[in-house]
Amino acid sequence: MRKFVLLSAVVGASLSLFCPRVNAQDISVSASRHVLTNTKYISALIPGDRGFNSFDAAITWKSSGEWARLYDDPNMGFGVSWCNLGALDCKDGAKVGDSFAFYGTWMRDLLRLGPVAAGYSVQGGMALMSNPYHKIDNPLNDLYGGPLTFHFKAGVFLRASIASGWSINAEVAFKHNSAARLFIPNRGLNALSYSLGASYAIGDKSVTLGAKLPTVSPLRSKLRLAVFAGGGIHRCMAEFEADDMLASGSRPDSYTPWFKGSAGIEAVWHYCKKTSTGLQAELHYISNTVALQKSDNILYGTAERSYSPWAPGLAIIQDFYIGSFTAGVGLGAYLFREVGIHENHGRLYQKVNIRYYPDFLPSFFAGISLRVHEFSRADYFEFSVGKSFGFN
Repeated sequence: MRKFVLLSAVVGASLSLFCPRVNAQDISVSASRHVLTNTKYISALIPGDRGFNSFDAAITWKSSGEWARLYDDPNMGFGVSWCNLGALDCKDGAKVGDSFAFYGTWMRDLLRLGPVAAGYSVQGGMALMSNPYHKIDNPLNDLYGGPLTFHFKAGVFLRASIASGWSINAEVAFKHNSAARLFIPNRGLNALSYSLGASYAIGDKSVTLGAKLPTVSPLRSKLRLAVFAGGGIHRCMAEFEADDMLASGSRPDSYTPWFKGSAGIEAVWHYCKKTSTGLQAELHYISNTVALQKSDNILYGTAERSYSPWAPGLAIIQDFYIGSFTAGVGLGAYLFREVGIHENHGRLYQKVNIRYYPDFLPSFFAGISLRVHEFSRADYFEFSVGKSFGFN
């Protein structure tokens, strides 16, 4: 850890020799210590020390404009991260490997007192994993089954200005890497993170938070109705676990990417500029009911069970507005869902989504969402399109 902190300081000091002192554009470096949370899968694979280190570098810009002011002009930007997961003390014959992530970041101050500020930060992006699961070469690594995962990190920070243009910061965060079932196996990595870093102002460029909305945009309406449809792929973990009964070399080289999708309607009440609340009704579809039945029969014995590709649901949704973007969360319940045993995670589901309303077609949107069960089990990523109707 001392080496990472020292490297952060050296890089930051070197950059300061070439950069002018201004306030809106920052470059930062940080060193972090992460500790994997203890689950039965982590304990089985990593019986020893579950700590690892990372090094990050990022560039951020102060946001500006109408919507940025609603969030106290947060900092937005891009970063890269290297994690030495390969140093984890795994079982003999198991390899986890390092990760290399590229992400977008959002940092917002919530409290300021003189030169000191406290707030929260969120990161989201993709990570390249150097040693994914392989049925022969790396059969014990069931944390991630492919070379790509989704990187997510959220935490709270404390930042202090120590000189003109210079700041130091400390952060406590939660870190997650998961393939969201684009690949299997997909246990995922969860860790608590502790970071120290430094930043230096290198320019006065700011970024506008979202485009200026047309006057007729539904995002300016008090009541918004929308219809949407979307889909994505999902590899079935039930199939992988059913194949546990086979020798490692007898497994398939890859598993079928099954289609999942949904279509629905929603009504949203936009009661303030920053946020809105609404209801969403959708009909969810899965294409792998035959595979689920076959896997359940292997895992739990042959029996009469019900399987249906259709699952209607109702959800409460909460949207947050950032110019021509919305970011939303939803908590829903299936009214009817029959998926056998292995994939039965109860009636509740959760969704996180981002939508974009282009200037040239302000009533239409394109989005991406993640469906989750039990607040922890990623189901699949869904790409969607839709149309909104505004009423004042």
